[in-house]
Amino acid sequence: MKKTILLLIIILCFSHISYGENTYNTIYSFTIDGVITDATASFIEANIKKAEQDKVPVLMYIDTPGGVLESTRKIVQTLLSAKVPVISYVYPNGARAASAGIFITMAAEFSAMSESSNIGAAHPVSSSGENIKGDMAEKVLNDTTALIRTIAEKRGKNIETAVGMVTKSKSYTSSEALKLNIVDAVVNHDELIKIISGKYDISEDAEIINIEPDFKQEIYNSIANPNFLAAVLFLGITLIMLEVKMPGTFIFAGLGIVCLIVFAFGANIIPINFLGIVLILLGFGLFIAEIFITSFGALTVAGLVSLIFGLRMLFDSVHSTGISVSLWVILLIAGMTLLTALLIGRLIVKDFTRRPSSGPETMLDKEALVIEWEENKGRVKIYEEIWNAYSDENLSVDDTVIITNIEGLKLKVKKK
Repeated sequence: MKKTILLLIIILCFSHISYGENTYNTIYSFTIDGVITDATASFIEANIKKAEQDKVPVLMYIDTPGGVLESTRKIVQTLLSAKVPVISYVYPNGARAASAGIFITMAAEFSAMSESSNIGAAHPVSSSGENIKGDMAEKVLNDTTALIRTIAEKRGKNIETAVGMVTKSKSYTSSEALKLNIVDAVVNHDELIKIISGKYDISEDAEIINIEPDFKQEIYNSIANPNFLAAVLFLGITLIMLEVKMPGTFIFAGLGIVCLIVFAFGANIIPINFLGIVLILLGFGLFIAEIFITSFGALTVAGLVSLIFGLRMLFDSVHSTGISVSLWVILLIAGMTLLTALLIGRLIVKDFTRRPSSGPETMLDKEALVIEWEENKGRVKIYEEIWNAYSDENLSVDDTVIITNIEGLKLKVKKK
């Protein structure tokens, strides 16, 4: 009997020691605050793998407008199979987990939101806000619905409400999301640490180590910005137009090509709708046509409409959700394009109307001196040169005349 009691005491002691060794004293954290792309998926996967190797829980701050669906699916797979606790936190106040952000937030083992944040609107729509057309619409919607249903079932969340955020574009405040069992908590940052400390045996004094993105990730985050890509495309086309207007230096052409290369690189990160690019190029073409064709502003209006629709449709893709160019950026680009077109048009008009600086045409409207004259013809002197001339008026030697026309080697003059 004594041996049995002693054995139990030893087992309890070892159990206590083992439990103490599993207390987490460190938390890895990182922030997802841009468009969700493959670069984001790689960043999250690398960080969670590091946490698994070090046996450290992960705190993931989220503030995203959405992103690429395939990249989101990769992230969800990583989160659902993580071997360490992963906590998603929509932060700071006023942050959002929109579109693709919903899947990432709910896929974490524990999901929380800060006050005044919101979550929702995951319906796979185009960047112009319209439903995807054709058979692809049903396919994408069913696939996306199945994904959110799988996440909700796995994490014990409200399936009906989660599906509604996809099929009906529902959005909720943080308090509404908590009541509807979409997230596990609505807390400020300090309270969150206390909650997860008790839930996952994390020390309340645990050190939070923030993992910053590396240089490559920073470049990807900068380029994977729809507003940045739209501005780069506009700048590239404008610089090419300026090179056509002022050729020879190759400065504008070089910078324009660099901008277009950056845009092409970004198009590999965020799916681009090539119809949007066609409409943008058409808009620029109509601006240029206005310079040479008198349309009383009709081509300019058509160019503006084409440019605005092109920018709105630039990221209109079934492979992404919540990605669009800001309306203010579109209006700014449209205004600057119009101003640039007017400026270039004015320069071209000046070129056509500018008088030549050399040749016989420079004598038009200039004064000449009659040195010989008989009836309606004779010779005049201008620029120390002697020219044959004729006139409809009666002239005399030493009269000052104005040159009104040049016909080959003969000048038509009139008396001053």
